[in-house]
Amino acid sequence: MLDALPLSSFQVWSVLMIAATVILDGLDNQMLGLAAPSLIKEWGMGRQVLGTVFALGFVGMAIGTLASGWLSDRFGRRNALIFGVGLFGIATFATGFSQSLVQIAAFKMLAGIGLGGVPGTATAMIAEFTPVRWRSVAVTFGVVCVSIGGIIGGVAASLILPGLGWRWLFYIGGAITLLFGMVLYRFLPESPRFLAERPERQHELSAMLRRIGHPTPDRIQLAQAAGQAPAAFVPMRTLVQTPLLRDSVALSVAMLSGMFMIYLMFNWAPTLLVSLDFTLPTASLGLTAFNLGGTIGAMLASFAIIRFGSRVPLIAMALVGTAACATLALLPIAGGRNESALLAGLCALGLFASAAQSAMFAVGAHAFPTAVRGRGLGLMGAFGRLGAILSAFSGSWLIGVGNFGFFGVLSILMLVNAIGFFAVRGHVPRVSPADARVTRRETYA
Repeated sequence: MLDALPLSSFQVWSVLMIAATVILDGLDNQMLGLAAPSLIKEWGMGRQVLGTVFALGFVGMAIGTLASGWLSDRFGRRNALIFGVGLFGIATFATGFSQSLVQIAAFKMLAGIGLGGVPGTATAMIAEFTPVRWRSVAVTFGVVCVSIGGIIGGVAASLILPGLGWRWLFYIGGAITLLFGMVLYRFLPESPRFLAERPERQHELSAMLRRIGHPTPDRIQLAQAAGQAPAAFVPMRTLVQTPLLRDSVALSVAMLSGMFMIYLMFNWAPTLLVSLDFTLPTASLGLTAFNLGGTIGAMLASFAIIRFGSRVPLIAMALVGTAACATLALLPIAGGRNESALLAGLCALGLFASAAQSAMFAVGAHAFPTAVRGRGLGLMGAFGRLGAILSAFSGSWLIGVGNFGFFGVLSILMLVNAIGFFAVRGHVPRVSPADARVTRRETYA
């Protein structure tokens, strides 16, 4: 039904609300990385110890990713999303009161459980709110909001850290997240496609279709729905059986390598740049440049996917990302040199490599059917968290070998990323001109 209808203002506002949760996810997710140089200086801790804290956060995120996928398929996308936002909002705010590294680690792990489930659940929900001709753009926009959150965080950190200190970064971020969680609880609707598979909730679907603009929502229903039993719960093992096995493996491998790259940048890039004698504001702006490139690139990729499908654009972006990493590995930046070239390279890395990871969620939302979409995206996300955990433990060592080792390893992983994209069978097809020209008049006729 939604594929045949024009995109309504109700759907746009719903997608924007969901996307805002991903902005907060990106903002809160990067706070510890932005605060890391200040923590190292104030508490005199080693980078290896901080790497363990990052890893515990990623363990929490892996737990949250899988749990949220199950919750969203079983109890609804809305409930899983609000739970995740509330949990990481509380943990982020509480981090500002920490008096020891143990407390920071505990709150980071708790925040990770909430943070881990938000991108996958939000992706599934956005995909289920939008017609097919806009789906790749909407899903990519939702995921790229992680980078938008990072941009906001990088700018905020450059303003807050020098004057107020690292605690206020967590106070402000946590408070904003909790306030928005209340807005979600009051206004966020459930996914229409989730409701469509539950005959006992057809009255909610009819009311939603009326708001979207369907001319006769009561008649559609749901003649078939009367007397139908609720849809059977599809087991998780479906994801590792034919015909979904190949896509599950390929997308998981691509996600692992891509998230290693992204979280190595989020958590360790500022510390790397400070160790190479760049100032703290420059280190924050370096991460901002990476996120800015990722935001622009992901949106351009979403339109490329509409025009060409997802296979060629994503493989090409991963390969160009490989080249960008190799360039940054060879760039002489020790001693704070070549700052402009460094920022341009980080922006290019975001424009291609980071953007490809954001657009990958559109592929997952297409490849996995509704009954297992939440858990399929959760499986991808869990492998992504594994990549993040590996990046947390290896980050301190990679910083020790300078930008050559740091970005050299990333160039290899981006090549693996491209191979994963190549292996995927369920890529998003190009949208035909006929699909793109569907109008309200044609639909109603």
